[in-house]
Amino acid sequence: MQPHRKITGQAQLMTDDDLDLIYVLIDIEGREDREPKSVRTLTDREFREWIVPFANYHGVQVLPSLGRIGMETRLSMINYLIRNGVRIYKQARPPRQR
Repeated sequence: MQPHRKITGQAQLMTDDDLDLIYVLIDIEGREDREPKSVRTLTDREFREWIVPFANYHGVQVLPSLGRIGMETRLSMINYLIRNGVRIYKQARPPRQR
């Protein structure tokens, strides 16, 4: 079995503002492409489909609710992962030009 990818030491916890800076690649329905979306703009289903496998990959179990997942709950779950040694990166992205 492979060792889990965890960091040691104290990492800085995320704040509500950071939910706009954490990007996740989401599959585009009907295509093979993926697009980046911030955690704040993810639907409840997209967030659930991202965080469960991501946490499992790092050896941490999370059980998101089946109903609505508010921003405070998302932040709490992300900080739970960080406290358990999972590194989550923030990246500022400029607004997309259309």
